[in-house]
Amino acid sequence: MAANGAPRVQLDRDRIVGAAVALADEEGTGALSMRRLAERLDAGAMSLYNHVASKDELLALMVDGVAAEIAEPPPGTPTLEAVRRIAVATREVFVAHPWAPELWLRCAPGPVRTRAMEEHLRLFAESGLAPELAHHGYHAVNNHVLGYTLQELGMSSGPEDLESKARAYLAGIEDGDFPHSAAHVRDHLEGRTSSSFELVLDLILDGLVRLDRSRAAGE
Repeated sequence: MAANGAPRVQLDRDRIVGAAVALADEEGTGALSMRRLAERLDAGAMSLYNHVASKDELLALMVDGVAAEIAEPPPGTPTLEAVRRIAVATREVFVAHPWAPELWLRCAPGPVRTRAMEEHLRLFAESGLAPELAHHGYHAVNNHVLGYTLQELGMSSGPEDLESKARAYLAGIEDGDFPHSAAHVRDHLEGRTSSSFELVLDLILDGLVRLDRSRAAGE
């Protein structure tokens, strides 16, 4: 029985991982502990260990749970278009779970991520690109997704705070000495720019195709 007399909710691994993801979404992984999680589940902390061996295993399971949210492209989507769709969907999931990109780097892939990696590699292998370019393309796309998102999240401590930092930066430099830097920051402040995520993603994929054709032609 729970403290209020109601029956305790039956624990299982999926319920524990789901609650951990929700807690991390609200407060970050720094606030996540087995005790806090047990309180949220109205369970004893030690009971969690019947389903999850350690906090490290829990974090890995959380990352795998997030990976399961990445939308798959429709069947029959051309290979590099499918790669593009997966990249865009992955970034969307990372933005929804801001704690996930850093753990994505730290945690070894679980079953869901391993299947996703296999599918991603298959798409590149069947894309028609030379094997070397397919290999580098896989890494280039994944590095772009992670790097862009980590930078984006790192700068999003709050729009007001970011704006005040940008204005303080402008106040500390002379336009005559750094005209391009000043103009660039003002473009951001005045809303004349937009996300370059998909632009750079397209440059990577289009560049791979052009380079492959150029090499095949012996240029």
